[in-house]
Amino acid sequence: MTTKTHFPFRVDVWDDRGDSIVQHVAGIDDFETAVATYWAACRRWPKAKVTLRQGARTVHKSWCCTRKDGK
Repeated sequence: MTTKTHFPFRVDVWDDRGDSIVQHVAGIDDFETAVATYWAACRRWPKAKVTLRQGARTVHKSWCCTRKDGK
């Protein structure tokens, strides 16, 4: 039996600038489980920048981008 290393979804915690991953929380096969894991990570680390991604596509992120005019 081999260990699975590739998963369609991943939950990560990013540095304060949102440039680098500081912690890989989980790799998940199922979308609904991935969403639940994302929200659990957001509750666990409320001030952290957390993402749920499917490959290069960002499905959810815990911080939102602000417009250049600050609104």
